[in-house]
Amino acid sequence: MPVGCHRPGHLARRRDLVERQLRRERLDQWVGYGFWLLEHVIVVGFGVAFVWLGFFAVDHKVSAQIVPVIGGGVAGLAGAVLVVRNRRQ
Repeated sequence: MPVGCHRPGHLARRRDLVERQLRRERLDQWVGYGFWLLEHVIVVGFGVAFVWLGFFAVDHKVSAQIVPVIGGGVAGLAGAVLVVRNRRQ
């Protein structure tokens, strides 16, 4: 048997190490969930903003001028989501 296993307090130190590692893993999971939720909130928020902007433009009869803004914004948002998802994999 290894000599280090018979020292007093060895098992307590090892248990503390494992418990700290498990706490760190749980914290990392919660942070991951938080970023996942933030990503979805941002996407939905921008989607709502683009829909509102489209309705606003139609109501004020400037829809021809706003089409490039909405199209560019949607394309940029879709590109950002794809970059984030591809970076994780």
